Amino acid sequence: MSPELARLGHVALETPDLDESLAVFHDAVGLEVVDRTDDAAFLRATQEFDHHSLRLTEGESAGVDHLGWQTRDAEGVGAFADRLVAAGVGVTRVDAGHERGQGEAIRFQVPNGHEFEIYHEMEKPDPPAERRSRLKNRPYASTETNPVAPRTLDHVQIWDPDALACAEWLQEHLGFEVHERYDRTDGSRWGTFLSAGGAKIEAAVVQNESGEDPPALHHTAYAVDDPSHLFAAGDAMKERKVPVDGFGQHSISQGKFLYARDETSGHRIEFNDGGYLVFDPNWEPVEWREDDLEDRQWLGGLTPGEAVFY
Repeated sequence: MSPELARLGHVALETPDLDESLAVFHDAVGLEVVDRTDDAAFLRATQEFDHHSLRLTEGESAGVDHLGWQTRDAEGVGAFADRLVAAGVGVTRVDAGHERGQGEAIRFQVPNGHEFEIYHEMEKPDPPAERRSRLKNRPYASTETNPVAPRTLDHVQIWDPDALACAEWLQEHLGFEVHERYDRTDGSRWGTFLSAGGAKIEAAVVQNESGEDPPALHHTAYAVDDPSHLFAAGDAMKERKVPVDGFGQHSISQGKFLYARDETSGHRIEFNDGGYLVFDPNWEPVEWREDDLEDRQWLGGLTPGEAVFY
């Protein structure tokens, strides 16, 4: 059988000041710090059962180290390595424990330079007694920093100088499925919205504005339980003077959103209600054209901003 991805597992970002970025991602957003070294912090959302879904590492400048995708079984890591090598892709093997809490993995570049990682094993969080929930199916008690902290990692949006070719490569080599796509009036592809595990959009691959800029990460999205929580998240950002870059509802995915931004690193986080799920094995991708709607946002809007390069 062909190897399969199960989901988007984690995102590894770089920041020039780890403490300042933690003041956003931990203190304001409400992600839990599970582990910490001198130059890195590992964070998880409130309803996640893995060691981390976000790694923040301090470096000389802001950047994206890699996007991590989990396989359905342990054999999938090696099987994907063999498939990629056969396709001429350079693959680096990563030992277990190289990234805190994670088993062995492989890393490689998607065409144009997006850094991907594929792994299967991830440790479960082990909260201290004072933070442990009495519910056995919830590792941590409610966060102390933000009562409406996001619950799970939801998706990423990446910008690419050839978004159509990138999306097609993800389908061919990694088995991503297309849920929606958006073409300009001239027939060129603006964005392809893909799923790794099949149930929801987990990767939005969008054409960068110039067609010449290097690949970049526009935002990392975390899901909240209810659209009303977006207002509470916005309130938490305002209290801590974290810039809010947009609020509303997307046309694509129907997801309701609030964007906030870490000024230290430029990394943008989206609070999202998750949009819709797809369980139909005969799903046909939703096809959009630029003249279908006046705006890609159904309600509200998003302030244009720079993406962070790899």
